[in-house]
Amino acid sequence: MQWSKRVAWAGGILVGLLSAVVYLLSMQRSVPFWDSGEFIAVATILGIPHPPGTPFYVMLGRIATLLPFGSIAERVNGLSAIASALAVVMTYFTTLRLIRLAQGTERKASDEWLAVIGATVGALLLAFSDSFWENATEAEVYSLMSLAQILVFWLGLKWWEAHEKRPLAGPLLMCVYLMWLCVGLHLGVGMLALPLLVMMWLVDRRAALMFGTPVLSALLAPYGLERMAGGIIGLFTIQFIIFAYQRKLNGWLVGAAALAAGIAMTVALGDSEFTPGTAFLALASVVVPLVLLARRHHEGRILALALFLMVAGYSTHLYLPIRAAQHPAINEGDPSNWSRLKDQLERKQYGQTSMFVRRGKVVETQLNKEFWRYFSRQWPLFPGDRLWTVILPLGLGIMGLVWQSRRDRTGFASTGTMFLFSTAGMILFLNFSDSEVRDRDYFFTTGYHWYALWIGMGSAWLMAWVRDSFEAEGAQRVGLAACGAILLAQPVLLARNLWFTHDRSHNFVAHDYAYNMLATLAPNSFIYTNGDNDTFPLWYIQQVEGFRKDVRIVNMSLLNTDWYIFQLRDEEPKVPITLDDATVRLLGPGAVQDENGNILMTNKIMIGHIHEANRAADGGWKKQPYFAVTVPEHGGLDKYFTLEGLVYRVNPDTLGPRADEAKMRQALYETFKYRGLFTADGRWDSTVYKDENASTLTRNYAAAHLELAQLAQQRGDHAESVAELERVERMFPDIVEVMIPLGRFYLDGGDTLRATRLFERMAVRHPMLPDAHYYLGVGRMLQGDLRGALAEFNRAIDLDRGYFYAYLGAYSMLWESGQTEPALQYLQRWLAIRPDDEQVRALYDGHMRQLGRAPSANAPPLPPPQLP
Repeated sequence: MQWSKRVAWAGGILVGLLSAVVYLLSMQRSVPFWDSGEFIAVATILGIPHPPGTPFYVMLGRIATLLPFGSIAERVNGLSAIASALAVVMTYFTTLRLIRLAQGTERKASDEWLAVIGATVGALLLAFSDSFWENATEAEVYSLMSLAQILVFWLGLKWWEAHEKRPLAGPLLMCVYLMWLCVGLHLGVGMLALPLLVMMWLVDRRAALMFGTPVLSALLAPYGLERMAGGIIGLFTIQFIIFAYQRKLNGWLVGAAALAAGIAMTVALGDSEFTPGTAFLALASVVVPLVLLARRHHEGRILALALFLMVAGYSTHLYLPIRAAQHPAINEGDPSNWSRLKDQLERKQYGQTSMFVRRGKVVETQLNKEFWRYFSRQWPLFPGDRLWTVILPLGLGIMGLVWQSRRDRTGFASTGTMFLFSTAGMILFLNFSDSEVRDRDYFFTTGYHWYALWIGMGSAWLMAWVRDSFEAEGAQRVGLAACGAILLAQPVLLARNLWFTHDRSHNFVAHDYAYNMLATLAPNSFIYTNGDNDTFPLWYIQQVEGFRKDVRIVNMSLLNTDWYIFQLRDEEPKVPITLDDATVRLLGPGAVQDENGNILMTNKIMIGHIHEANRAADGGWKKQPYFAVTVPEHGGLDKYFTLEGLVYRVNPDTLGPRADEAKMRQALYETFKYRGLFTADGRWDSTVYKDENASTLTRNYAAAHLELAQLAQQRGDHAESVAELERVERMFPDIVEVMIPLGRFYLDGGDTLRATRLFERMAVRHPMLPDAHYYLGVGRMLQGDLRGALAEFNRAIDLDRGYFYAYLGAYSMLWESGQTEPALQYLQRWLAIRPDDEQVRALYDGHMRQLGRAPSANAPPLPPPQLP
């Protein structure tokens, strides 16, 4: 092996091992929030995840669960880690190939070193980029999708390179198979169709015409079985017409096939259903001409093989109806029959949207908030959120883009097509709204990936420019060494900067949240949950760890579908539902209209029905119902609620207490687990990173402690109420919702000094919050610092002119201290902006009469008074 090949292979092994080590060290050891809990669970039990079902991922995940080391969660999370490391390796070799193409045939001796270093920089900057690293640490489809995408692109380059010596169909056939196999991982793998076709068209148009249908049709996978079939039939018909024009097929045969194809496409692209006759026409319109073409020409045999590989790759989707018919515990969409399978693959559960009717502001939301915000945070080399932290990687990418566009037209056309399709194209296709429920950066993973190719190319160009800027050989070596060291330092800086936020190895927040929610429930009960984060971790802990499988999780979103209602009614553990099949199907669309024309959501109807069907003969419950505290809508059952930590117990009547103090105290102090969330002494564990979602969701613990504090205060136990709030303040420091009641309790207990110190800290941490300055003003007022108190009241008013309590506080303080005129000025200022406030108007007029003055009809706005 030549030294250059040894160096190239050494670089690939290095980036692969380094990436794998980092991913495995920082990988989630348990279940995280969002979709990962569902993916680990369905991989374990061979279930059906959310549409479109990702059957190939489930199969690979199941294989991963059989490995003889680690927990099941670690095995499936590790699948993403290894897939990501392999994707980094393939990115390295792809970038290496692109750099060599851009360098041209007349390469200098040092060019190979530049290519290796550039490819290493690009691959490692991808490896440690924000979204790619995050996907590598948890069970998700995006890591495997990235591996499939870059492998298909590398095979295309491999075909191009071999084509100059001897045209081969093998790499392109492998591309077809991988694309159709891996749409069972993620539909985004089909995006490779356009850049691959562009490459083929620029290298060999005959190959592009021959593989156009097998490749392009992968783009149709998101549209479901029937529309995908219609599109494939249409593409094959066009291809057969071209072959007829080339006299490789008889015109009458192609005409007859086109007629059959037209009938089939009318069905596939319309609203009618396929019959045996139309299905036969659809099959014949493709198979008959293809068989005759295969008997006559080599191209036909290749095309027939490509069609076989398409079917073989997509055949993993047969898993969905086969396994769904066996009723696994997680069976989303229940695609056990043709109708539901179509709905699953078309993702009808999520509703229909149009690219042409924009759901959000194009520039402010879809371009800036939902794209550029994510793109600009991928490569921060240093702490901070300004653009300069990512300027070098972004600049290198632009350099690589320009260099490739000048030196390699074919490579640039295919790379640029993929980048545009996975960025601007995704913005158009996804059509984000102004209020997405979570960050959507993962949708642009492919765009970041392809930009990393340009970063690697830009690094190679920059080193070549530095080298060519010197004439002396020694100076060239020094310049190259310095430039290479700076470039190679980028991945190190990036990994160091993002390590804390991407190290999930000690994060058990989602797992323990699921455990804590289920642990306190009554046997054989059921609980209503709201969305992914209070459902998927619970599915995981039930199906993977076997914990509390007697409890039925009732997801409010899924409760709008008929298949889910059937599962709740018919499969253990059952929920009390007495509706017949016809009624359930009537509710299936998600909403119905009552006799008055009002639209009623299915889940609200079902809550009411279950509430009545669950009544026992003795007036109690057949099964104890609960609501997770995260559920916003309760179907009017709030009056039956008793808080028990992270859940509300639903009582049979309205006589139950607002909260069960004994159960809450036992749950919070004895049952609940807080690994990675709080330390042993109850303080916020700052050594483990929690993202905004985890931090927000776990504040439900704080709400439970706040309720205990209120209960203690009501029974006159001031010391216990303060202790509860102090514990919450240690758990969640500097949260206003905790600091304000704690400060109030300090004031109620006469501890003005501690209250003021707390409010001072709150004003420092939240300087733009009117509440912070108002309460600080109260504290200083009670300490006798009237000037300081008035300054804080004025600050609160400046931040919010409608903040009534600041006016009232200033007025009360000044009036009690005998400063009549300044006090009245605050009432005047309030009435200037709220002239309809009759109570303040009466108070002001009463004071004016006491002073022997006539009340003014409309008080003009006045500047804040100053104390002498």
